[in-house]
Amino acid sequence: MRIFRFLLCTLLLLMIALNALGETKIITLTCTGDMLPGSNDKVKVEEYAFQRYIEKYGYGYPFEKLESLVGNDDITLVNLECVLNDTAPNQTSRYRFRGPTDYAKIFTACSIEVANLANNHYADFGKEGHNSTVAALEAEGIKYCGSTEYGNYACFVEVDGIKIGFIGVLPLYHKDHAKEVEKLAKNLQAEGCQVIVASLHCGTEYNEIHGNIHDSYAKKLKGYGVNIIVGNHPHVPQGVNVFDGITQIYSLGNSSFGGNTGVDEEVHCIQSAIAQFALHFEDGKYVGHQLTLWPIHISGVSPENNYQPVLVEGDAAQVVMKKIQKDTSFKLNPYVDGQGAVQDFVPWGK
Repeated sequence: MRIFRFLLCTLLLLMIALNALGETKIITLTCTGDMLPGSNDKVKVEEYAFQRYIEKYGYGYPFEKLESLVGNDDITLVNLECVLNDTAPNQTSRYRFRGPTDYAKIFTACSIEVANLANNHYADFGKEGHNSTVAALEAEGIKYCGSTEYGNYACFVEVDGIKIGFIGVLPLYHKDHAKEVEKLAKNLQAEGCQVIVASLHCGTEYNEIHGNIHDSYAKKLKGYGVNIIVGNHPHVPQGVNVFDGITQIYSLGNSSFGGNTGVDEEVHCIQSAIAQFALHFEDGKYVGHQLTLWPIHISGVSPENNYQPVLVEGDAAQVVMKKIQKDTSFKLNPYVDGQGAVQDFVPWGK
């Protein structure tokens, strides 16, 4: 009888201890830089165009070498730097980009769940291009976000009952959508989203140092309840900032980018990065996150672009990390082959 009581007390104490520790859940979010699944109308007929690679290798080709990250996470977010459209008249401009509407299947094949539309190419083919893009993504079940003159969209992905929200921000283009963005963020909170991720599309292209707009908009987004800010547009990797429980990446650079047929370092930077966030929840409540940076090259070959990003190691990885560190005000934890550059845990204090 005494043994039974002893075992019972031990079991009760163990249950109390486990309950005190709480249940920890980690949701993995992978973020990439600018993704452009297409080209301009002049290039799309050439043998070296992005389209020829998809025809030859299939929809899953662009992120095939990133499968260890995007194929084993819960959510992947990209910035969609073009429209998906089949019917708008051809354009002669070098800087108007599109892919066919069936390229929405690339997102499914590459394990991409969320696309940001708020960038300076959302209107390349007018409202027709915007509408066809939205329809193509919806047909594939891909979530999308972004506030532009054609619409204000927010979305969330639910993982094991936990909702992660997404908004897209495009300062300075056409008009400042700050009020719309704030409303979208508040709506996501009302939906029960504990974490809100903002794609922030701004800065100076090919400048390795972020601008003041990144910092000023980060303050606004903090006020809206945003937890993570992922920057795009400069096409080169920039630094990291951490403040008040928020991590901001100024720019990740590019990922699979059909807009450039070459990756000559003198013109188009081959270095970029993938950001992977481990979002921590205890007893269903968000308590903070941990960032791992993964250096990549946006093409497996050079100086031509094969539109297939690859993870890099050794000296190549250290070059990417040096570029990120150059624009970061604190010392980043180092990159380790096979482990990435694992940063300190950032607690959420609210």
